[in-house]
Amino acid sequence: MKEAIGTSMIFNLVMLFVGVFIALYVGTIAYSKGFKVRNRLIDIIEKYETYNDSARQEIEENLSSIGYQIVDRECPSRDNAVNVDNDSNYRYCIYRYTTTKGDYYGVTVFIHFDLPLIGNFLEFPLYGETRILFDKNEVEG
Repeated sequence: MKEAIGTSMIFNLVMLFVGVFIALYVGTIAYSKGFKVRNRLIDIIEKYETYNDSARQEIEENLSSIGYQIVDRECPSRDNAVNVDNDSNYRYCIYRYTTTKGDYYGVTVFIHFDLPLIGNFLEFPLYGETRILFDKNEVEG
């Protein structure tokens, strides 16, 4: 009775812990990639001080160089926001909010987990906002 816990049970516990650590590692990598994508989109919009064709083109180039996933798009609606981009192949959403000081943009990107047994079933949104982009005409006038 010295060996009440068998070798197969210990092996199963080790495999369980290895599986949990691998899942945490994959989740951390996907999450950091999502934040990287979201922050790049916000930086590009703030660089152009609006979301226009130049900003859209730079966003598309950045997403293709990062290797961001191309999937069917369907942006969820947000309160008091106007969805300003509907014709991209990439899965991101940009919303424009209007305030008395100026406009600002909200960016939603999605983290995808493409797991062998589950497939591309898991998806989590990451949302961020730009600073308020002041209207130049109101500041000068």
